[in-house]
Amino acid sequence: MIRFIPALIAIAALVALTIFFADQPGSVSLVWLGWRIDAPAALLLLAVAIIVFLLWLVYWALTRLMGAPGRMARARRDQQRLQGYRVLTDGLVALAAGDGQAADKARLRAETLFRKSRLDTPPLARLLAAQSALLRGDDDAAKAEFGAMLASPDTEFLGLRGLIVQALKAGDDATALSLTERAKRLKPNAAWVLQSQLALETRGNDWRGAAATLKEAVRRGAVSPEQGRHYKATLLVAHSRQATKQGYHRDALSYAAQAVGLEPGFAPAAVHYARLLRDEGKVKKGLDVLEAAWRQDGHPALAEAYGLLLATEAPAARVKRFERLAQLRPGEPEGHLGAAAVAVTARLWGEARRHLELAGANNPGPWPKRLCRMMAELEQADRNDVAAAHLWLDRARQADEEPIWVCAACAAETPVWAPLCPTCQGFDTLAWRVPDRSAARPLDPAHGLAGGPAPVLELEPDPTALARPAPG
Repeated sequence: MIRFIPALIAIAALVALTIFFADQPGSVSLVWLGWRIDAPAALLLLAVAIIVFLLWLVYWALTRLMGAPGRMARARRDQQRLQGYRVLTDGLVALAAGDGQAADKARLRAETLFRKSRLDTPPLARLLAAQSALLRGDDDAAKAEFGAMLASPDTEFLGLRGLIVQALKAGDDATALSLTERAKRLKPNAAWVLQSQLALETRGNDWRGAAATLKEAVRRGAVSPEQGRHYKATLLVAHSRQATKQGYHRDALSYAAQAVGLEPGFAPAAVHYARLLRDEGKVKKGLDVLEAAWRQDGHPALAEAYGLLLATEAPAARVKRFERLAQLRPGEPEGHLGAAAVAVTARLWGEARRHLELAGANNPGPWPKRLCRMMAELEQADRNDVAAAHLWLDRARQADEEPIWVCAACAAETPVWAPLCPTCQGFDTLAWRVPDRSAARPLDPAHGLAGGPAPVLELEPDPTALARPAPG
């Protein structure tokens, strides 16, 4: 309704003006060259209005005619710019299809069009140039393009990301970290920046710096609170290991205790803390830590560590303690397998058979490899039943693969848990699961927490490392 008010006001003004001239007709006399013209005042005003309109029309036509060349030039430049963006789009499509040659041609054509349109080459063109260089394997050209982007505030952040990926690909973590810190100053809320900084600091064993970065990443939403809690527990375990190697045993115990407090069911943290307590002569407290973790997760490494802490006890006493562990998770086979292994060592054949049956030996199958091998050993040692032993060994050969630590980033397998994958140096990427060996998983050097390509490191086993229990 409001939009009609100006029109109503104009109509009212026109009506009022018409009424005024009707009530006050007046007259105008014009004498010129012997001629006399008498006319109403309204007619004179109308004639003046028509003359003004005609003069304005002539002026408009002249200005349009004089400005036509400029308008045509601007229209041509606008068309060239639009065509340039279309060519860039075609280049990106070619890039996505893996056609580097077509992408290069599109880039060159786009640069020509933008130059003709007197427009600076947009950042998208430099990105296309860098990506096409990467596609054809020209890392130097890609690095040069990304470096050129740093000169402009509009493209600096984009160039930094490209250079970070290049540095990770070359294994230059120091340069990558420096560039990441610069990118963080530009956009502190960018998730990939914080994740990359966390990954690089962990790869450099800077656990204190990584903890500060993790805290900021959680605060800014780059890492979820749940994932952040698990990352922090892993960082604390790593920091505790470092303190152990450096001889700071009090700090090592403190970090390990904090890790277990954050993630009570995290087997690597519980095993590490329990072994530190054992070294301090606090075996009872170490057993309590393992039992608390066992209630959360029946991980086989917890049962193995439990047995190691009981190594000084008599075999019969160890069997009794394992029975207690098994009772904490009655449906968990790992507790019975641990008790059976101790019983076999103590030559308590009846106890060993009972626990193996509780672990599933009487079930129709399939059976785990370790159970099959322990049953084969038991049949051979207890009853000297060679046929039954061979039957269980055949079942072991046909059984599914057992879980092992597998890297979520590169699919590498390792029997020992570590904060960093020994192959790709990815932080907290090892998961206990059955490996899928059907296809290898490629590395992504730009992935924040998976890390980039790194040489395979020959590492000596850490005395506090979490090892997979040996079969049988």
